[in-house]
Amino acid sequence: MSNILTPVSLWKDFDDSLDVSAETLSEKIDGEIRTEYLNFYGRDTGAGRVKIFAAFASNKTAAADSAVILLPDSYCTVDDVLVKFFVKRGYSVLMPDYRGKWQGAENYTVYPENVSYANLAECGRHKDYVDEDASKTSWYEWVAAARYCYKYLLSRGYAGKIGVVGIRDGGEIAWKLASCIDIACLVTVCAAGWKTYSGYYKFGSQEPALDEERYRFIAGIDSQAYAPFVRCPVLMLCSTNDERFDYDRAYDTFSRINEKYVGDSVISYSVHCNGCIDLDGTKDMFLFLDKFVKGRHVFLPKPAVITVTTDEEQNLIARAEFDPQGVPEEYGLYMAEDCIDPAAREWTPAPYKGGNGQTRDFYLNIYEKTAAVFAFCYARYTNGFTVWSRMAVRKVSGKFRNMRRKCRVLYSAKSGADSLSIADRSFALGGVFLTSDAVMPQVVEKPGGLKGAYSVCGLMMFRANSSCYAPEEDSILKLDIFCDNPADVKFCIQDMTGGINYTARSHIAGGIWQSVLLESKDFKNEQGMHLPGFKGKIKFTITCGEQYAVNNVMWL
Repeated sequence: MSNILTPVSLWKDFDDSLDVSAETLSEKIDGEIRTEYLNFYGRDTGAGRVKIFAAFASNKTAAADSAVILLPDSYCTVDDVLVKFFVKRGYSVLMPDYRGKWQGAENYTVYPENVSYANLAECGRHKDYVDEDASKTSWYEWVAAARYCYKYLLSRGYAGKIGVVGIRDGGEIAWKLASCIDIACLVTVCAAGWKTYSGYYKFGSQEPALDEERYRFIAGIDSQAYAPFVRCPVLMLCSTNDERFDYDRAYDTFSRINEKYVGDSVISYSVHCNGCIDLDGTKDMFLFLDKFVKGRHVFLPKPAVITVTTDEEQNLIARAEFDPQGVPEEYGLYMAEDCIDPAAREWTPAPYKGGNGQTRDFYLNIYEKTAAVFAFCYARYTNGFTVWSRMAVRKVSGKFRNMRRKCRVLYSAKSGADSLSIADRSFALGGVFLTSDAVMPQVVEKPGGLKGAYSVCGLMMFRANSSCYAPEEDSILKLDIFCDNPADVKFCIQDMTGGINYTARSHIAGGIWQSVLLESKDFKNEQGMHLPGFKGKIKFTITCGEQYAVNNVMWL
């Protein structure tokens, strides 16, 4: 029987005593930022040492005394733009490549032949399965490389002043790293473990079959197993509607953080960002790094606490209680109904009812046939830090005064743009950080005073997945659209169950509002097959290269 290795047993004998023997391959200066492209050595695998490729950047005239290890997603490598983003905030940054040999890449981390599965392109089952033990996985080699990145920074004098930021798979690496070494703080982006449960929804009825291999993965690889062993405060940045990240389970990992550090740890959600982190979350990240890496005084509010209850008039409401040590300058609550797939769930702002002191109430105006309601709230404080509550989930039975009937209108500008998401992630820095609110969906006014929704990233909606807005078998999708200039508008419906995209296009004359009618047969996939129907788990996107506005999206 193979060993089931735990975070302690897996790493207790790891040898990080070898010299890194760094070599500068090239250097680039861009204004005040100097970037060195490096090779240095990692662990000895028995067939040679890992040769790590990385970029180290700092301000060349006033070098920062604080450093960040920036771990990208496994599909990515060194990103100069993302590195500079952190340097401009006052940090020296080390960003390694750990995906290894990659088609078209000139520089990359070289793994010895006996661990060739550390190359993402050659990983086989070594990334998603533990067929022998956890030390024979891609993850082990990636964490080992990250440990030698830490040692490299120690060699440059950054002891005690190192933070780690990990993006998606890089965040899963970061959880493991933070359990092995002493860092100032950890920031994870859309990374919370539970990979064994991928495809099994927390609020669904099915559970994965757990055999010996799965137990080996949970014990030695899944990040929730590492949370109790972290040695620093943690900021978890989570985004909704990310196909690769189950934010429903994020708080389960957060609640496991070592009790010594959980009081200084924060969980944050970004809504309507299509798997990206919004401007508030990005601000939180730098305030968090400033506090724990630079040692600045930053007030970290406690997470809000919410309960779902009824008021004296039998309205269903959510009651939020905020940190009494601070005064939030803005707060709000989002709700969703029934959909158990977090990637397909539609979040909408809940109307504010009122409150006093640190308590605020919000109406949960659910559909009359809703079986379960989800809710979480946020509070932004005067120093710019935004904290979120744990997600509240309540099964619904009975009647409430504020229940709604079925609705055919998916979107109207009268309700603002807070139920819409961005469609295109490429506008985000490094594919993940949104640095401006200007890219978010917003209501714009066109000639004649008529308004509609717009985003340079395109618009995305999940509302059809809510039973309140679900289409009938023969429904037609209708919307009004205005383009400043003549343009081709692309409409896409993705069957989220199969991951198949179906596209329709319309040419819109410039300068006038036009109504567009779309039947399911108008949407075709790459093979020319039409969309069978609008029913099912879908997401609808609208993109256009010109300035535009969309209003009155509804089923006919």
